[in-house]
Amino acid sequence: MTEIILSFDTEDFTNPGPSADAIRTEAEILRSEGVKGCFVCVGLLARMLKENGRFDVIEALRAHEIGLHTYGHTLHPLINEYTDIDDWRAAVDRVIKQETEVVAMLRDVFGEISIHAACPPGNQTSYAAQLAYAQMGIPIYADAVVDTPDGRGLYFCNNFNLKYVQSMESVMFTGGEKELRAMLERMARRRFAIIYTHPHISVYKEHWDVPNFDKKNLRREGDYIIPERRSDAEIDRFFNNLRLLIRLIKEDGRFRFTTYGAIAERLRKQPTRRILRSELPSITKALDGRLAPLSAPASLSPADLFFACAAFLRGEEEYRCKNVYGPMSAPYAIDKPTKISAEAIRASAERIDDTAPIPAKILAGNIALGPADWLFAALSVLTGAEQITAQPRGQLPELSEYPELRDLRYKGTWRHSDEFEDRYLSDRLRYQAWTIRPAENF
Repeated sequence: MTEIILSFDTEDFTNPGPSADAIRTEAEILRSEGVKGCFVCVGLLARMLKENGRFDVIEALRAHEIGLHTYGHTLHPLINEYTDIDDWRAAVDRVIKQETEVVAMLRDVFGEISIHAACPPGNQTSYAAQLAYAQMGIPIYADAVVDTPDGRGLYFCNNFNLKYVQSMESVMFTGGEKELRAMLERMARRRFAIIYTHPHISVYKEHWDVPNFDKKNLRREGDYIIPERRSDAEIDRFFNNLRLLIRLIKEDGRFRFTTYGAIAERLRKQPTRRILRSELPSITKALDGRLAPLSAPASLSPADLFFACAAFLRGEEEYRCKNVYGPMSAPYAIDKPTKISAEAIRASAERIDDTAPIPAKILAGNIALGPADWLFAALSVLTGAEQITAQPRGQLPELSEYPELRDLRYKGTWRHSDEFEDRYLSDRLRYQAWTIRPAENF
């Protein structure tokens, strides 16, 4: 069965009129149909609704789930812009500081809500944001860079990642029942399907941030440009199709509605993941020389295995998995077969800290190894080898299954400023492929 989330990027803080009306209308359509939607909300929008007395909108949203859509969406500096710095901890800390303020803003408006999901604006999928949300206890990252082709979700950067897969806007203005049914046929092939929209687009012909925040803050508060309004016929068609979509989903036995909160509750019930030293022979066999996630004996990332091996080399028999971090700089790699002693590998494990990122280079005696070189040498030692000949290999997990992550380059995209360099973000997000692991069965 496909579980469907109706997710709404609720973001236009420039317009307390028609954009806010559209939020209320969409929330009321869902409520009248008995469906709980997921409205990921910008902090500045929540504040605008309260300051402008839009308590009708606030009350309509209280029937639904509220998620996090950053502090200011396209207000510069963007989340990518302010996290593109060398000091990764400072980048994460700044996200935590700002997004904790957003949570307080949302609770000031909507009450003591729980935040189960964060969603980036545009393509602002900064590694620092994902790591920050995990530290904040927000378990789900929506509109993610990674997912499985059939929408089972993947863990990445310590969050459960789900992609947005279907825009309502691509169908609602031009299609009808036939097109909606065709869309649902595509959704039926997935485990989870996030169907999303932007409430302001139901009434305006372009996004609110194009004339106001493209590349820089073009307008001051109170002097915003309002995009061209759609015709009444277009607006009515969208809202009628939203109601029709809900009814088609409800009558089709292949689907059921869910929310980020319902998924988060199942995630919380998953048992603590642990690795036993005695399981290493079967783990080594399952890897078969590949740097890859595993689904047994638990959902395990390559980073989990890396830190578990360090613990076992220090004499522990069990390792409890926790939040982990991939390298923060380009991993070193050996370029020819290299002999290493078991003693040198054991000694190097003493310097590995599982609260820090995976080192980009590890010294084993006087020999420099990349993290994947070290992991497979450690597995050899832990399964009985006293002398290892490490072979050259890639230092990142294979990314062909994740082409969006493999090919990612932020610079020059979306609403980034011309000064934005992307010195760290795209590469560091790829390095975090070490943290990818499969979803459990739930």
